[in-house]
Amino acid sequence: MKPKTLTTARRIVQGFFLLLFFYLFIETESKGADELGWPVRLFLDFDPLILITTLLAAHKAAVAFYLSLIVIAITLVFGRVFCGWACPLGTLHNLVGLFKKHAGPVLKLHWLKYALLVFLLVSSFFTLQLVGLMDPISLLIRSLSISIYPLFAKGLSSVFDTAYAHGPGWLTAMTEPVYEVLKQSVLPFIEPHYRQAVFVGLLFAFILALNLYERRLWCRHICPLGALLGLLSRKALISRRVSEDCNACGACVDVCHGAANPHMPALYRVEECFACNNCDDACPEGAVFFGGRGIASLPLDLGRRRLLLPLPGCWQCRFCVSGQRN
Repeated sequence: MKPKTLTTARRIVQGFFLLLFFYLFIETESKGADELGWPVRLFLDFDPLILITTLLAAHKAAVAFYLSLIVIAITLVFGRVFCGWACPLGTLHNLVGLFKKHAGPVLKLHWLKYALLVFLLVSSFFTLQLVGLMDPISLLIRSLSISIYPLFAKGLSSVFDTAYAHGPGWLTAMTEPVYEVLKQSVLPFIEPHYRQAVFVGLLFAFILALNLYERRLWCRHICPLGALLGLLSRKALISRRVSEDCNACGACVDVCHGAANPHMPALYRVEECFACNNCDDACPEGAVFFGGRGIASLPLDLGRRRLLLPLPGCWQCRFCVSGQRN
């Protein structure tokens, strides 16, 4: 498959998963059960970070969470394709990043997401579940549920209510059938209101606005799920490779979603590659392709390796605490 074909395929797949996410989100309206049923929780079930932190905190997980092993297996073969092809929040970052015409400077904070991952794993080990605050799927669901969706529903309902109350008869005859269809499909049965709606909405808007400073800044430097998948992708069976035709023109730099240093083979970071295929598309020499294991990546530099040193002590400490509880 040619690069442009792969890039087009990626965009189609991204659009499909984003629309699927929104559809499943709309279907999460309460039906009276205590738990969300399948398939409305599908994206959460496929989230490896939720599986691992749940196992650390509770020593067991719902059977559905083991679906995330599929994502892990795909990552071990193809790298961070979930980040580049399937993550709905990543797709939203892509869309907002289109408003930034030039790539601009790249922060040297790749290590930060690994530090956050370590923190979340350690906190889960001590049964303090904080992953929902930072996990991209959880973050997107929370932002939509508390702020974006209620605002959307309120605004849309207000438009139709105004047309019904003050519009001429011919307008009402047109809008009311549409409104009935929306009430049965998109609009909630009861419009929710949350006190935290403004704060959560502004926070979500800020996270998306980070793309105007650096494209996919959240994905590159903050996302703990991306950090986990990055670690798994370091030995992926299929990864980006560069042939001898490369003339170091740097055309791949501005289009790289992960800021993986694609123009510098000696400094290339495979764990930061989203397999977006933009570098293949941009290369005038056709020197970039994805194939069997190729260029070795740099040793992972967290920038703060001492963050890992307390882990053995944490393990012992937890058993000490457990002993006191018994």
